[in-house]
Amino acid sequence: MNLCLPFDLVDRHVISMALMGDAYHCTMALFINIESNGDPGIHHLGRALRELQDQVAATGADDSLAERAALAIDQINVSLDPVRYIAARDKGWDDTQRARGSRTLNPAYLTRHVTRESFLATVNFGSFYLGGNGAVHGGAIPLLFDQVLGQLANYGRPICRTAYLNVDFRNVSPLDTDLEVRAHFESIQGRKRYTYGALYHGEILTAEAHALFIELKEGAS
Repeated sequence: MNLCLPFDLVDRHVISMALMGDAYHCTMALFINIESNGDPGIHHLGRALRELQDQVAATGADDSLAERAALAIDQINVSLDPVRYIAARDKGWDDTQRARGSRTLNPAYLTRHVTRESFLATVNFGSFYLGGNGAVHGGAIPLLFDQVLGQLANYGRPICRTAYLNVDFRNVSPLDTDLEVRAHFESIQGRKRYTYGALYHGEILTAEAHALFIELKEGAS
């Protein structure tokens, strides 16, 4: 879907025009995890930040335009600072739900199917995740697997944490391309939850992962 996303805190056009120069445009392809915390403003903020991350990573701006963009971003930081999350003060098991639409470390994905046993989604890595020569950065793919496999391991079950995540890279994962991520349970042995995930470009397997998640004991952190 193509979205034109005005930025509400400052004139986002200043940022985008500075970063894109003559190639400025206001459309983007974005896949959004369908799980929502019901706060449209937060999700709008997250979408705008994802676009900004891609813009910054791909910019050809000269120093003057880059400085204008940086000053606009400085204004945003000042406006958001009074309501920021501070782990030492605010941590709790609702952390994973807190402003989840604005958490942009992981690539966004469109969930197509999810049950207690399997998961299927479409993901599109933007410029922010560029590794080199048009490929997704190798460090971004384990982030995706940890998110997806963790979501599956916790779906309808007591909370667990990642014990290990082993990723094998089979082919190049191309940037700005719809990829399919598939995951399923392999087994459950007591508190241990074994999962498997795979990333496909069409019918080409680009990466796969095996992960173990451990169900937490009562009172564990």
